Amino acid sequence: MHAFWNLILKKAQDKAVAVMSIFFSSLPLALVGLWIGGLPKVTALPVILLSAILQTGYSISLFKAYDQGQLSSVYPVARGSAPVFIFILSYVFFDPEIPLKTLVGILFICAGLVAYGLVQLWQNKEESRQLAFALITGLFIASYSITDAYGVRLVGSALSFFGAMALFNRLFLFIYLIVLERNFLPRLVRGYKHSFILGGLISFVCYLIILRAYQHLPVALVSSLRETSILFAILLGVLFLREKMTIDKCALAFVLALGIVFLYPA
Repeated sequence: MHAFWNLILKKAQDKAVAVMSIFFSSLPLALVGLWIGGLPKVTALPVILLSAILQTGYSISLFKAYDQGQLSSVYPVARGSAPVFIFILSYVFFDPEIPLKTLVGILFICAGLVAYGLVQLWQNKEESRQLAFALITGLFIASYSITDAYGVRLVGSALSFFGAMALFNRLFLFIYLIVLERNFLPRLVRGYKHSFILGGLISFVCYLIILRAYQHLPVALVSSLRETSILFAILLGVLFLREKMTIDKCALAFVLALGIVFLYPA
C-alpha cells in the first residue's frame, strides 16, 4: 500500500498538488477516527505537534525528491537511509531487548537498503540534488517514526493520535504550499486528479496499520518491515513507469527477502 500511493504521487505531473490532494483526501477519515478514538490528553499535545511538523517536512521533501528522480531510485534511497537511524534510536529508547534472530533480520534489511542507497549515490553522481532530497526525506522518516511510536503509546489509541496529528499536519502543509509554492491554487485546480483520492485512502489505511503495529511490536522490527515496501516500489516502477530492472535491484530484493525470513517468528 505504501509503495502504491507513492507511485500515484510519482506519476503526477505536479507533485505539490498531488501531495496536498493525497494527504487532504485522508483528512475526513482521520477526523472520523479522532471522533471514534476520542481527543488525546493535553499532555500529549507536544508530541502530536512535533509529529505533525516532522510529517510536514517529510511531505515537502518527498515531493521535491520525486521532482528530481525516479521512483525506483529516490524511494529506496529515502527509505533506505531511515532504518539505521530508526534501529539505533528505537533500540536505545524503546526496545532494549530484541531476540537475536530478529536482530539479524533487521540488520539484513538495513544493510541491504543502505548498500543499495550507496550504489544509487555512486551511479547518479550528477544527480546530487535528487539524492540530497532523498536523504533528507530519510532523515524525516526516521524522526517521525520514532516520534509516532512514542506518541501512539502515550495516547493509547492509533485513531486518536493519527486524527489529532493529521489535523495539524494538513494545516501546516497547506500553509507552506500557499505561501511558498508559486500560483498554487490555480495549479491545484488544473492538476487535480481523482486518483489522488485513492492515494489518500490508501495512505490513511497504510499508516493506521503502522501505528497499530507500534503498539504491539518492537519499533525497529515494524520500521524495518515497513521499508521492505521498496520491493513493491521497484516492481511498480518497472511495470508502470518503464524503469529498468537492474542487477542491483535484484540483489536488493534477495537481501530483503532473506531479512524477512529471519524476522519470521520461530
